[in-house]
Formats: sequence, structure tokens, C-alpha cells
Amino acid sequence: MFSTILSGAFYGIDSYLVQVEVDVAQGLPCMEMIGCLSREAGEAKQRIRVALKNTGIKIPPARITINLSPADRHKSGTAFDLPAAIGLLVSMGVLKTEWTEGILFAGELGLNGELKGVKGILPVVKTAAETGVPACIVPKENSGEAAVISAIKVYGATHISQVILALQKSPEEAGLELAKGRKRDEGGKTEADFSEIAGQETVKRAAEIAAAGFHHMLLIGPPGSGKTMIARRLPSILPSLSEEESLEVSAIYSVCGRLKEGHILEKRPFLAPHHTATGASLIGGGRVPMPGAVSLAHRGVLFLDELPEFNRNVLDMLRQPLEDKRVQIARTYGTIEYPSDFMLIGAMNPCPCGHYPDERRCVCSENDIRKYVGRISGPILDRIDLCVEVPAMDISGEKKRGESSALIRERIMRARRMAQKRFGQTGIRFNGEMNGVETQRFCIPDREANKQLQQAVKAFSLSFRAYHKILRTARTIADLAGEEKIGAGHMNEAIYYRTGAASYWQRGVGDV
Repeated sequence: MFSTILSGAFYGIDSYLVQVEVDVAQGLPCMEMIGCLSREAGEAKQRIRVALKNTGIKIPPARITINLSPADRHKSGTAFDLPAAIGLLVSMGVLKTEWTEGILFAGELGLNGELKGVKGILPVVKTAAETGVPACIVPKENSGEAAVISAIKVYGATHISQVILALQKSPEEAGLELAKGRKRDEGGKTEADFSEIAGQETVKRAAEIAAAGFHHMLLIGPPGSGKTMIARRLPSILPSLSEEESLEVSAIYSVCGRLKEGHILEKRPFLAPHHTATGASLIGGGRVPMPGAVSLAHRGVLFLDELPEFNRNVLDMLRQPLEDKRVQIARTYGTIEYPSDFMLIGAMNPCPCGHYPDERRCVCSENDIRKYVGRISGPILDRIDLCVEVPAMDISGEKKRGESSALIRERIMRARRMAQKRFGQTGIRFNGEMNGVETQRFCIPDREANKQLQQAVKAFSLSFRAYHKILRTARTIADLAGEEKIGAGHMNEAIYYRTGAASYWQRGVGDV
């Protein structure tokens, strides 16, 4: 007997529906799974056989063929255990075909019949809802995550016997309740606040500009100057994710199996990989390609502390994500694309010992500093919007607490509302997301501001990319001031922050 059960698979963060076809026929007793499967997906036949046996269901001695269609697309993961088992039960006559119609099944089977959570439920259920599937049955562990999609009924089960009873009688009699969408996870209340940082007003101002426009920023200063403190407080002033962004980011975390208790994300992610990170961990990869830190930081912050200590080849891998806002990972069975629209925050010491240009403490030669700075390639530096000098903290005397994150965030939200009104239906969320054409359209300086920008381009030999970045930063500064026109003051500040690193290094080591 032949049966078809509906399930789903994901490829990158895109998902598609899968028809799990099961045929039970006379012949040499065996169970075979086909359909371009990964190793763990193909091992489902052993899990199904033992799980049904331990549930009290005897599989007849027959030739059983399970096909996952479309058969030309690579499928990985363990979510096909449950639909394949249900399809087998329909083919055996234990369940009727009409009982399974209009239901998507997904879940891993334990050897005792227990249903275990799987990766990628959120994008799969979202696709099912978009195609008009009315209901789905998933592991209890994934039900809260799936129930975020309100257009589909979600039932969470803990055991395959529960699923069988729900199909034979009713979900209520089987103890299956409609899952309710869980609240978005704010990642806990952020205790770190900008008010805890005394002084460093110029650096905090740069952080405010970066957060308001989603600009990349590089902090350069001696050890203990507060670079990491400031970077780690950025999430407290960033606007929360919109519902659309939240689902987009949560889909990435779902594919990685990193959604906490089924909560989808509300706060923008903050990733801080160690400087020993490999290219695969930063960009993504593996036998079955998984998202790296640049994708997990999508719509959020990627903080690279001790930037020159990262392998230069690894850092150079950031060029495409920073420019294209996506990552493509090629494998023999196809190319997977992950989004990677993040705000890069880098922090570094000015020299190997960390005390340049303090001649009393710095022990580094000019050559040492050149080599240290040279670990970061020019193309990466060219993609940075704000380069900020962080002076050593003055610990003598008491200092008043700074502004709270709430006050800074309030100004940022006003600037963002102003930007959203200007962008309209273009789809641009932040000033930092504009391309060259959009920059020319929305970032029009007045005559004096334009004159200053042209002078800076000549004086610092800035690239066309840097020219546009200064314009976008000036646009953000004007938004924070509540002004429609980019004036000379806004442009001066944008130029200062863009050329900060150049002036820092040129004081002692020339043009680096």
C-alpha cells in the first residue's frame, strides 16, 4: 500500500515542503530510504523500526520503500523520522489516509518512541502556513517556536503514541493542546548601562551615531580605556527588532537550534567571537553548512575585540559580508546563502604593548607598530564608517555618572523615526544600509558642507566608498540633531570620525 505524508526541510534559512512517500509491498523484507539524504536523515529507518517496536506496533516482513520528494534536493536533519513513521502506519493500515491530510509532521524519534526537538522548525512551519497548510504536529520542545506563526494550528507531542491517538480519535483525547506563541525573548534585561561609564564623551557620542545609523565602528585605545565596556553596552541603545526582523533573525537561530525554550528574539543579537575564531566559525561552513557569527549577528552587532589578533585571512573574509550583506557557501550539492547584515564594532590597541603614543610607557618600535597595524588590511579599514580614538581613562578624582542608555536610546529612536519617514517604502531601515545611488538621493549636503567634504577627500586621499560613508554618517548626525539638511557642523563631525584612525597612526608612524 502507498501513502504520502507532508513534511518540510530547510536549505540555508529557506524552507520547502517535502512529500514523504511510503510504499509497503511484497518482497524481500527490508526498509530503504531514498531521496538525496544526509547520513543522519538516512538513519531514520533504524530509529523508526525500533521506536514502533517499543510502542507495541509490529512491522510486517515486507519490502518498505520511503522516498523524500523532491528527490533532487539535498536533505539533512532528523525531522523526517515522525512523518516517515506516520506514513508507514498509513501504508500498514493502522491509520487512515484522510486522517493525515492537511497536516505537516516533523520530529525526531527516540528508540522508545519519544519525540525530540529538531532544528529549523520555524522556517518550515512558516512556509507551510504560507502555502495554506492548516495544521502541524511537532515535538513539544518546538511547539512554542512554531506557534509564533499564527496562520497555522500547532500541536506539540511528546510521544508517537500520542500522535497516533490524536489521529485516530482527537487531539483533545490524546492530550494534545494547541500551542500558544511564546513572547519574544528579550535576552534578559541588560544590566550594562551607559550611565556606568564616566567620561569618554566623544566615544559615547560616536557609539550613539553608530547605533542610530547602523554604522561600522573601530575603537582604538590603550588597555583599560573602556573600549569593550562601550561596545558591550551598544545593545542597550539599539532599537528593538521589528516583528519582520525578529522572524528573520529567529529563523537563523532556529536552523542552528539556538532558540532558547522556543522564544523568538526581540533584542538585536550581539556576537563577540574570540580572536582565535576560524573562517568557518566566523563566516559559516561545515560538511552541512551552518551559519557563522556574521549570520548569527544579522540585524545586530558583531564585536571583534583585539582586532589585529585575528588571523588576517579570516578578517579578509568579512569583505563580502560587509559589502553584500549576505554570505554564500558553495558545496558540491549546491550553494547556500545566509543573510549577514550586521553592524561591525572593532576594538584594538594602538600598538603591541598598547601604550602608543605615550613615549614614557610605549616600548614598541616604529616597525613593530607598522606590522601590528598592517594585520588589518586596507579594504577592511575602508569599510569602517567611524574610527574613534579612545584616550586612557583619568581615574583621578570623582566623575559624574554619564547619561543613561534610556536617554540615549530615546534620541536614537527620534532619529530613526525621522529616517523612516524620509525613506518611506524603499525598504531601507537605517542610514548605514543605503547604497551609492540612495546615498546620492537622500544625503544632500549644503554648499559649505560639500566644500568641506571635497577638501577632506583630497587631504586624506579617500576612496569613493569612504566618500559615501562620510555622507551617510553626516546624514545620521543631522537626524540626531533633528535637521533635514546636512550642514557644515554635521559634515565636520562625520569627517572627524571617519579620519580618526588615520590621524592617530600618522602622528608617529606616517602613512600606514
